[in-house]
Amino acid sequence: MDTTTTTAINPFDLPELRDRLSRFIPVQDALSCIFLSKAWSHEFVSAIWFKVDFNVHPLFAHLPADIIAKHGHLIRIVENAETPAQSSILNHANVNKLRRLQMQTSASTMQQVNAFQIVARNNSSLRDVDLIADVHRYNIVDKSTHHVSASAFVPFFAATPGRLSSPLESLDLTSLWLKHDELLTILEASPGLSKLRLTHTDVVGTPTRFFQHPGITLLSTSLKSIVPEVSTGLPSLLSYVPNLTTLQTWHSDSSAIPPSARIKKAFERYCPLLKQFKLGGNSVNTIPEFFTNIVSNVTRITFPEARMTSKTIAAIVLHQASMIKVAQFYANGFNYDEERVPEVLEYSNVSGEMMQEIPRKCSHLQRLNLHRHEMDMDVVESGEWKCKDLRKLRIRVKGLDTKEKILRTIALWRAGCWRRWQKKATGIDIGVVEEEERLKTDQSIEARVARHLLKFEQLWWVWLGYQMWTPI
Repeated sequence: MDTTTTTAINPFDLPELRDRLSRFIPVQDALSCIFLSKAWSHEFVSAIWFKVDFNVHPLFAHLPADIIAKHGHLIRIVENAETPAQSSILNHANVNKLRRLQMQTSASTMQQVNAFQIVARNNSSLRDVDLIADVHRYNIVDKSTHHVSASAFVPFFAATPGRLSSPLESLDLTSLWLKHDELLTILEASPGLSKLRLTHTDVVGTPTRFFQHPGITLLSTSLKSIVPEVSTGLPSLLSYVPNLTTLQTWHSDSSAIPPSARIKKAFERYCPLLKQFKLGGNSVNTIPEFFTNIVSNVTRITFPEARMTSKTIAAIVLHQASMIKVAQFYANGFNYDEERVPEVLEYSNVSGEMMQEIPRKCSHLQRLNLHRHEMDMDVVESGEWKCKDLRKLRIRVKGLDTKEKILRTIALWRAGCWRRWQKKATGIDIGVVEEEERLKTDQSIEARVARHLLKFEQLWWVWLGYQMWTPI
């Protein structure tokens, strides 16, 4: 007779399951789990300390040193560290495994010291670094606080072949400065770096060596760094990034924009793969010239909504055979997921008919973001959008100005997608014809927009003024 008994096991008694669960729950739920069971504290305390966002938890800066000493090694992400007090609390020996760091560096000399000590202590684990000198918030007299300490990014023994190198993948330096040789030091120590943003950051001095980073595909820098004055003898930053595919650039000086021929020559010489552009500042005044006489076969363009003109549209359409994405920059404070329908603030005097030239002619377009432009469905329906592979769409539509109307539009679009999938999967269209006819005869603005969306079978992300939606 088998006397073996089976004891029921609570799955939450398995540490492996608790560890996996802890990665997906909010901080408040993690606290509840700790209060519920001391045995669970090991897994769920990690979730509590994983991310420190000072905008969400400002009191973190006032925690006692012994608490940081006990749990600092669990912190992986730091965001919105802005004050000297916040940088000081992070500058603890046990905060040593960060993956992402976003902080200001220049409120004082001490804050700058703290910032780069934090980077140095975590340079063997940091993958994403975003350092900012907020020149508007602080009246900074000592410009040395803007200097980037390149050595902080270099792990010990990084210069030795086969030894430790930085895992850095993304670096964003805003309103700072460093020398060419210092930039090259960072690049040499970071073989995995793919995104380099030098936002209003000056690279100065004459380099004493040359290095090309094969992995960087995105660069953000000013036009004067791309095409420096011949008299300076400085190299173009493009010479360091031969495999660049995306360039974000601007020109905010009062001086004249570099000649188009020089810009074109720099692109052709250093970055033959460059096909994606984000243009800001005064450089956008040359968008028609830029896309008419400087670059060819552009695949993606992003620009401020205030610069949308008929000449800009004509220049974009010149690249209709290759264009995949056309987008406007996000305005400050703009949030696609906010719980309200924002007011339409049209910055362009371009006619609705002219705006339609983009989706009607760019047949390979996959992403269209004109979130500050309100389309008229009468104009939209008067011509065919050729971008049948459209996947992401962000627009406003006249008359679709309330949360309720937008939600009904999304519901009609989703129902149509479901009918299409059901018919493809089963081959049965019972009830489908009736629903399709009902949608065709509905002349409400919601139904008209839904019918338009259903023309694009690859469409997955939609924003019409209230949150982002998918077909399921």
